[in-house]
Amino acid sequence: MSVGDWESMIEAGRQERAAVNRHRARVALAVSTVILAGWLVYVTATGQWGRVGGQWVSAVTMVSGSFVAGSTPQGGGAVAFPVFTKVLDVDAEVARTFSLSIQTVGMGTAAIAIVLTRRLVAWRAVAVALPAAVVGFLVGALLLGRRDEPFWPSRLPGPYVKVTFTLLVAAMAVVVFLGYRAQLIERVVRLPQLRPRIVAALVITGVTGGVLSWLVGSGADVTLYLTIVVLLGLSPRVGIPSSVVVMAGVSIVGFVVLGLMDGQLSIGIDEQGQVTAVGGEAIGSGADETVAFGGGAPLDESRYDLFGLWLAAVPVVGFGAPLGSWAVSKVTDRQLARFVVALATAETVSTVIFLDGLVRAPDIALIVYAVLGALVVIGGLWLLERNRRMLLGLAPVDLDRSFTRSRLDTGRRFREQLAAHDEHVRDDGQEPATPKEHEGK
Repeated sequence: MSVGDWESMIEAGRQERAAVNRHRARVALAVSTVILAGWLVYVTATGQWGRVGGQWVSAVTMVSGSFVAGSTPQGGGAVAFPVFTKVLDVDAEVARTFSLSIQTVGMGTAAIAIVLTRRLVAWRAVAVALPAAVVGFLVGALLLGRRDEPFWPSRLPGPYVKVTFTLLVAAMAVVVFLGYRAQLIERVVRLPQLRPRIVAALVITGVTGGVLSWLVGSGADVTLYLTIVVLLGLSPRVGIPSSVVVMAGVSIVGFVVLGLMDGQLSIGIDEQGQVTAVGGEAIGSGADETVAFGGGAPLDESRYDLFGLWLAAVPVVGFGAPLGSWAVSKVTDRQLARFVVALATAETVSTVIFLDGLVRAPDIALIVYAVLGALVVIGGLWLLERNRRMLLGLAPVDLDRSFTRSRLDTGRRFREQLAAHDEHVRDDGQEPATPKEHEGK
């Protein structure tokens, strides 16, 4: 067979793969289109356009929130929860249920797109972490929730819940940043054998993430990403789709338990458009502005009309989350890591600026909790990452194996140094060094 024949075969194979990928992308887009069509029919048939228009802020918030949900391990709740609670003054429990409900649509659609386009997913890790996360979510609801109050709030004070989530995200950003300062990293796309230590780490990851998801509407995705990317060393392009799938599953459970079974999406509105009931029970605020069952002053729809907030954002997240998932597949691991760090930094800064008790109206106890928590969480994760091979029983890097381009992630400075080295060798009249002669970390 001639060289031309080989080139023709290679080109034909490339075109066939491209055609298959385009077909899968169209099928994934069809899912989002069906959601939009169903939304249009429902809103028009039930006359909800005024309600949707009144909650336009929710839709605008989820433009970025849905993209983040599909493209990072932080979920749409990582945008919705801080914006709602810190900027729009929405109660933490309302923001939590909104995050879970809207992620059911957005991250659920993104998860379908991930499966249809055959993105790399650590399915064995998902199979362990997802059930554990669901258990953690339900345990959190039963032990940390006050079901006798509207929207099933947490027993933990709201500011401490918000700071706890920020600490976890900040710790992830620090560890990811430090990890990608190395200029030569082995790229791993498959999990090692699931030994008992690794299974235990995934179970702990799932339960912890489930409890966090109960508190703030997100967290199972962050903890899974930390485990499989930071501790097990998988590529972010595997870690992010895996975290999306897990958070989609937890969100569906939250949507069913809180939105449907507890009736939090069943919102009663009076003629003035204010909230008067949830789940078929009258609610209102008293003289001390505390929201309670039994009636009272009607509540502001922009803060308590959970169904309206959710309905306004549905068409946005139906396209935004799959778009974010697609965008992730087009960038490098290092670009992904920088994006994750940038978003985590924005979350941390927004907490410091907008949350009462830190910079505004300082609360000494909350400040001490934030500072000590940062030291413990960041320091703990750093130590875990440094000793991950020993703690999880991971095999050392096999330097005798061939380091192909697909197995290595090289930083810009390493490539510049390598090019300068090879240029220097050529100037001396010697053969360039082979890839195995370059030391890697």
